[in-house]
Amino acid sequence: MIPIKEIGPSNGSFVIPKLSVPDQTPILLQAKYEGVNYNKMVPPVPILRSGIQEIVVYEKTKDKSFLRTRSAMQISRGRDFLRVFKIFLISNNTIPPKSFQDEQNLFEIFVPSEATEVMGQLTQGDSRMPIPLSFRDGPNGKLLDRAILPGNSELQISYTIPASNLSTVTFKDRMLTEKEEGFRAIFSKPQDMEISFIGASKQERIQEDAPSDMKAFKVSYPSPKFEVSISVSGGAPILDMETQKVNRKIGNGTWSTERSLLGLVAILGFLFTLSFIFVFRKNYIIN
Repeated sequence: MIPIKEIGPSNGSFVIPKLSVPDQTPILLQAKYEGVNYNKMVPPVPILRSGIQEIVVYEKTKDKSFLRTRSAMQISRGRDFLRVFKIFLISNNTIPPKSFQDEQNLFEIFVPSEATEVMGQLTQGDSRMPIPLSFRDGPNGKLLDRAILPGNSELQISYTIPASNLSTVTFKDRMLTEKEEGFRAIFSKPQDMEISFIGASKQERIQEDAPSDMKAFKVSYPSPKFEVSISVSGGAPILDMETQKVNRKIGNGTWSTERSLLGLVAILGFLFTLSFIFVFRKNYIIN
């Protein structure tokens, strides 16, 4: 990456020196304005590479009321752990468009204290390129130390909960920034895994056209804490079932290997659940 300051003085436009990159490689342009990064991906097409590129930047706002967040969660069984995925669909509806950033009021995601292997990524802006995240610890979980750009953003976070030898596990979940919605869509996999939501003000099993390999629920979190306890028991490990499908076994593997493979399998399954969320979004409307 070549910082703009190394190119020399400019008045809103500048020419980037010739780059030594393969023709098949896309180029990422990044501009920073008022402390906020804006990215644009230039496809590996000669006419686009040589053309004029524009990066739109925005003023900032600290008004969080313009943000609307909807969320979903998937819980998958591993041999000695549960893998939890959360996705947050964030709409920044500021008019005129502004980027939200407030160091004193960051976007916070609840993560249980016993969780390990916490990872996340954020997709937003014109580039639509997922950006890996490094989270800061907050009072209730993890803090997203990034601005929320105008339009629609997608935040994904995953972590594991210890569950040795397929044991029954109970862990807490809370709604923080997204609590205005009051409910979360929760998916569990595999089908034979039992799941209950302790303390939920309302829960509804979603049956119609649900993915065949998982259960789906609409769970309402009670105010004022917007907290429930999720209890999981039984169920065959996802990794074992997926391995049998392709008639292949993992030899000389480590627990980290198993966790990584489970993560890949769960991500593919989770992408499918997203399409389910959008197609059947009428099921998630609170009456």
